[in-house]
Amino acid sequence: MALETLKKLWKNEYFQTVLTLILLIAFVLGFWRIVQTALRTEYPALAVSSSSMVPTLNVGDLIIVQGASPEQINASYLNGDIVVYKNSKEDFIVHRAVKVENKSGEYWFTTKGDNNSVEDSSWNSSRLIGKVVGRIPWIGNFPLLMHSQQNIYIFIIFIIILIVVFLFFPSETDKKEKEGEERLIIGKIPLKMIYLTILNIFLIGLIIFSLWGTFTFWNPGAGSYSRGMYVTVYGMFSDVNFHETHSRNVREVFLSQSFLTYNIDCRLSEGLRTGVPTFSWSQAAIIILLVLDTWNLIKILRKQGRLKLKRRQESI
Repeated sequence: MALETLKKLWKNEYFQTVLTLILLIAFVLGFWRIVQTALRTEYPALAVSSSSMVPTLNVGDLIIVQGASPEQINASYLNGDIVVYKNSKEDFIVHRAVKVENKSGEYWFTTKGDNNSVEDSSWNSSRLIGKVVGRIPWIGNFPLLMHSQQNIYIFIIFIIILIVVFLFFPSETDKKEKEGEERLIIGKIPLKMIYLTILNIFLIGLIIFSLWGTFTFWNPGAGSYSRGMYVTVYGMFSDVNFHETHSRNVREVFLSQSFLTYNIDCRLSEGLRTGVPTFSWSQAAIIILLVLDTWNLIKILRKQGRLKLKRRQESI
C-alpha cells in the first residue's frame, strides 16, 4: 500500500516540481561550498560595486577571489595583485596592492584604485580576504540589483509567478500522440525547429554583443553605499576602446586571448599595467552554438536515415 502511494506521489507533477527545486537549491549550495574550499576563501565571488578600479574592473563585474597569505601578495603600482580586504567599516574594498611593509613580523599593505588619485590608508594583513584571479563581465549586476529592497520584492514576485506557471501550465506530453510525431505550428514547421531557430538567434546576438556591444542602464544597487548609478557593460572590443579613451595617460592597449578568456593590459607612461583574466562570453557562445547545431544536425540525419530504411522495408 505504501509502495503504491509512493509511486503515485512520484508521478505527481507538483511533487516532481518541488523535488526539482529542492535538488536545484541543494546543488547550488553544494557547488558554492566546493568553490569556497577550492579557492580557500569564504568569499570566492564578489560583485564590483564602485568605479575605483575602472577600467581594469568595471561596475557589475563578478570577480573571482582566491585566498592568499600576505607573503603571496605582489605589491607594485603597475602590476601589483588586485586584492580584496575589509576596511574599518567592514566594507569590502577591491584595490591594487602598491606597497607592502613588514613591521615587527606583521604585514601592512597600502592599496590604491586604478581610477583613484590617492592611496588608501595602510591596513593590517588580518583584513586580507584574497586576491583577484579573474572576472566575469556583466553578471555582477544581478547581485547588485539585490542590494535594493524594492528589487528584492520584484524578484520574489517574479519567482512566484514562474512557479505558478510551471505548476499550472498544462503539460505538452500527450500519451495518445504517436511515437515520433512532432508538433507543428505555422503550417508544417516543427515546434522544435522554431525553438532551435530562436536559440540560434539569441546565441548569435550574444556573440555580436559580447564582441562589440555597449549598453548603459541605471542600477539602483550599484555605487557607494548602494545609492545607485549608471552602469555600462562592454563587449570585448568595446572594452579595449574604453581602456584607450578612459585615461590620457594610456599610451597603448594590448588584447591577448586564450581558451575562454582574454586579458587587457595598458601601457602607461610609467610602464605596463596588467589587467585581469576575463571570461569570454563570445567564445563560450560560439562553442555552445557549434555543439547545439552539430548535435541537432546529427539527430536530423539519423531520423532521415531511419525514415529511408522504413520506406525501403515497406516497399519490399
